[in-house]
Formats: sequence, structure tokens, C-alpha cells
Amino acid sequence: MPSINRFLGLLEQLQSADISVNQQRCAVVRHRNAGCMRCAEACTSGCISYDDDEGIRIAPERCIGCGTCATVCPTCALEAHNPTDKELLAECLNVARATGGRVTIACERLLQQASGLCDPAKVVSVTCLGRVEEALLVSMAAFEVESVVLVDALCDGCEHDSGRVTAEWVAENAQVLLDVWHSPMELKLAAKLSRAVKLDRADAGYDVGRREFFTNVKEETKAAAQTTAEFAVKDALGVEEVAPPRYVKVGADGTLPHHVPGRRGQLLRALKMLGEPDDEMIGTRLWGHVIIDADACNSCQMCATFCPTGALRKFSEPDGTFGVGHAPSKCVKCRVCEDICPPGAISISDEVFAVDLLRGVVERYEMRPRKNQQGPHQILHSMRDMLKCDQVYEG
Repeated sequence: MPSINRFLGLLEQLQSADISVNQQRCAVVRHRNAGCMRCAEACTSGCISYDDDEGIRIAPERCIGCGTCATVCPTCALEAHNPTDKELLAECLNVARATGGRVTIACERLLQQASGLCDPAKVVSVTCLGRVEEALLVSMAAFEVESVVLVDALCDGCEHDSGRVTAEWVAENAQVLLDVWHSPMELKLAAKLSRAVKLDRADAGYDVGRREFFTNVKEETKAAAQTTAEFAVKDALGVEEVAPPRYVKVGADGTLPHHVPGRRGQLLRALKMLGEPDDEMIGTRLWGHVIIDADACNSCQMCATFCPTGALRKFSEPDGTFGVGHAPSKCVKCRVCEDICPPGAISISDEVFAVDLLRGVVERYEMRPRKNQQGPHQILHSMRDMLKCDQVYEG
């Protein structure tokens, strides 16, 4: 791993009109021992790469603006633009309105090949299918979209085909949520564009070339989506763009700032719109359940200090009881706590209870000092016994 200063310099190279970088959210920026390299693992173009000898490498000239790195980033340290999440959802909802509830999403390359055959008002264009993420899909289900099809017709042989791997992963996770929340929306990957998106030549208005026509209508469709669907998106899901603070500052409680990614808030609101889920455990890439080994824990609370989202927070009571609380609904499974725990007392389960995500359940891990210990330093660094876990509910 490069030094933090060098790493920050590398991250800054990713800043562009297509990708914004929020350094203070990055797991590795928050703690150099964090092992997250998901952006490098998922990058479709080689813009972000990693090897054991040189560490992470950035080649900004290779970025195609696909947004796949933002899809896999658990903390939203990387955020995609052109379109933003709000714009993409609005465009999808506008297409759903034009097609009677059916949304087709395909890559730009495929739609360019289908120019003159495919109606751009009936298809959502993305640079790569890796741009699609779970909050988008579940939000469409919340707005009663009938079906969503991700068309991967040209992924085989494409130099950016790793985006399909991300899209498949996202679709699999979204389907878990749709099943547990009993959503009737059909979600699938398809190898071809369907006849439902065929261009009606009688209404095409071919007074310009095919490709120019496609581009112009696509831009008009995108603008229409923002004006016709933006209010519904904002009103129901609260999707807003908030400028992040530029610098990381330690708070009064000794922890770094917390930020729950907007996508996660949007996803939880969409799930709430879908109603009550089955009372069962679900396993996805999205949330994790932190488990602390009472015998191994040394009560240092470093996990809460560096948690990016506040899923782990310190607490203290007037009677001297202290510890950390864990909210699975805020956990993005970045694994910072697991990576940096000095005694290795933390493990993360992939399984969480679906109902806990909407109820704001918090598990309290209480740590009490031994009688022969005195002072906060000894309490924080030597306490190992009387660690227990209780469930409470946030208001």
C-alpha cells in the first residue's frame, strides 16, 4: 500500500466530469490498514489497477466514465455523474411511462449499432451495464415498474466486459431483495434487444441522419425524464445531491466523520415503500453484521473511531458503562473494522435480518472495566471481560 499522501494524490487523478472523488469516505484514506480495493478489482478500462509490487495505480486517460467503480465502492467515495443517480432513475421512470412499465437498459455501443432500429425513448443508455446498482433497481420496483431488462448482447468480446460481472452481481443482490419484499417486478439479463423497443418508422421523422436522430432524441428524452420524473423521485425517495466536506476532521467524540451513502438511504426508502419483508435473514453484498469476540476484544473502540458510516458508534453511560453500538442498516460491509481491529476480535457476517434494516435495530456491545483498573487509558486498552450484546431500537 502506498503512503497516504501518495494515495490521496492518486485518488485526485480520478476526479473528472464523470467521477467525483470524496476522499474522506475512502476506507483506505481513513485507515491505511484497510484492505478495500474494490474499485481496482472492478474497473472496466484499466484506469484503476493494483499489483502487489507497486500497489494501486491510476491511469486517468484510460477512464471511460462508465461508473462501475462507483457501483462497487461501499462508501460512495467514488460517485458517478453523466448521468447522476437521480438523473438515471428519472430517465428510467420516464421510459417506464412511455412503455407501459417496461424498462430496457443497454450500453451505448449496442444502441449505436441499433441506431435507426431502436426507439431511444424506450431504452435507457449507459456507458456500461456496470453503472447499474441495487438502489436504482429497487427504486424502480418501488415505483411499480413492471419489468427491467439489462441487455448484455455485446459483452462477449468487449474489452470492458468486466462490467457485466458487476451487473450480474448487482442483479443477483437486487433479486434477493425483490423476493424477500415480495415485489412483482421482473428483473433479468437478456442477450438481445426485444421487439418492444423497436422504432416505429412512421413516427421517426427522418429529416436527419440516423445517428444524429438517435442522439438528438436521446438528449430530449433525458431532459424530459428530468422534468417529468424528478419531482416524484425527490418527493418519494429524497434523492438529493449534497456536497461533501473537503477535509477529514476528528469529532468531539474522537471519531472521524460519518457518512451514510446516499444510495443506501435511497435503497432503504425504496424498500420501505415496498412494505414489510419476510422475517428472515438475507445475504447480499450490501450489508454486514458485525460480530465482536468478547474474549479477544481489548475495548479500544478503534472500530467505531474509523467506521465510515457510523454503523459502529461509541457510547458511554453515567454509570461508567461504555462500548460500541452496531446498526446493520448503516453497515456497508467495507470491512474497515475487521481489517484494523488490533486483536482481531471482529468478524463480519454476510447475513442480516431483513426486518432489522427498516427498524433501525442497534446491537450494543457493552464493555466494563475490571475493579483493579483505573483511568480511561486502562479501561480502553486493557478491558476484556463482561462484553455482552443487547438489541435496542433507534427512534
